[in-house]
This record gives sequence, structure tokens and C-alpha cells, in this order.
Amino acid sequence: LGTRAFQMDEEEDLASQLGPRTSQVHDTDVSKLKRAFVNEKCAPEILPFEFDLVQRVVAAVDSRESVVASARASASTGPSSAADDLQTHVFQSELNRVRFLLRAYYRTRLFKIENHAVWTLKEPAVLARLSTLEKEYATNYANVVEEHFGSVLGQMPEGYGSMLQQIEEQDAAWDMVPEPNLDKHVFCLVKQDRGDVMLDPDDPENTMDLERNDIIMIRYRLIKTLLEENAVDLM
Repeated sequence: LGTRAFQMDEEEDLASQLGPRTSQVHDTDVSKLKRAFVNEKCAPEILPFEFDLVQRVVAAVDSRESVVASARASASTGPSSAADDLQTHVFQSELNRVRFLLRAYYRTRLFKIENHAVWTLKEPAVLARLSTLEKEYATNYANVVEEHFGSVLGQMPEGYGSMLQQIEEQDAAWDMVPEPNLDKHVFCLVKQDRGDVMLDPDDPENTMDLERNDIIMIRYRLIKTLLEENAVDLM
């Protein structure tokens, strides 16, 4: 009984940390991870890596998986009710759901790194948004792409062998490096009452009245600062 009570306490703690079951719970780490994933998926540029959040979620999942495994082992070696089996299955499904969210978050970021590897590496402000492993991945990916294209570009006439410039010139702009389109239109949900907000610093008359729960479609560049301030979520 004592062991079973301990397992139930652990499972209840798991539910409180990893999976809100009612609409009244909005601020668990999993709900934050889901918002981080959706924001990352919808933003045209790579966003700052949520290191602390991901670390907490991974630690919670790893520690709770042992509890679920212990419950399954107890059920296989002794008597268990259908309710116990169902509860264990539910918690395992919850853990799988969180694992899926983590993988989706990682995959989305890696997709952006691969699409804009050179641009990411040459922009210090963008490079700072990556985790240590992502920086290593971006560097290795860019090197592999350069090596791959080098076999072809090496056969081009002099001055046309760069994968960064149309005409290879010293100190010239890298006009063949793809960059994210910050003028892409996105949907976003306003999370805070902001009143009349100047959206474009170059156009002071371009303002919009933003109230909590408003849903708007707008160019990403104009709400980039609001996203960084956690005043909006992308959709």
C-alpha cells in the first residue's frame, strides 16, 4: 500500500507538471513549450532557444518515466486493477505527447538552420539565439554544403566560384546568401492591452490599437518586438 501510494503521488505530480487536464490550468511547462513550438513554427526567422524551459521539461519527463516503468513492472508481477492499468497507460501517453512536442520543436529549429545556415553564422545576433549544439550543427552543415558545391564551383570561370557572391569580390556583399523573409504576414494573438502602438518606427503614423485577445494578421517585421516582449503569440 505504501509503494502504491507513493506511485500515485508521483503520478499526480507528473500530471500537474506535464499535462493540464482542465481549461483552468494555463501556465504549466508543457503549455509554455507548446507556445514556444507554435511561435517557432510560425515565425520566419529562428527565435531564441528556450534553454531553461526545455531543460526543465526534459528533466521532468526523464524522472517521471521511471515512475511509469515501475508501475508497469508492478502490474506485471502482481495483481492490478483495470483502473490502475488504464491510469498507467494514460500517463505513458502523456509522456509520449511531451516527447513529441520536444522533437517537433527541435526539428523546426533545425529546418530553419539548414535553410539559412550561412546567414545564421554570419550574423552574431542570430547566432546568439542558438544553443551550443545548434551552433555546432550550423557550422558543420555549412561546411558540408560548401564542400559539396565546391566540386562544381571549382570548375567555374575565375570570379564566379563563390557560393556567397554572384561575382566574387573582396569586401562585397554576400548577395547569394538566403535570408528569412521578415515581411511575411503572420497571424498573432495579442496577450496584453497595449493601447495605440506605433508599429513602424520609420512611419510614426502607422499605429494600431492593440487590446488583449485581439487576433490580427500583420507583417512579422512589425510585431517582432512585441513577440520578443511576450506581448503576442503567433498562430
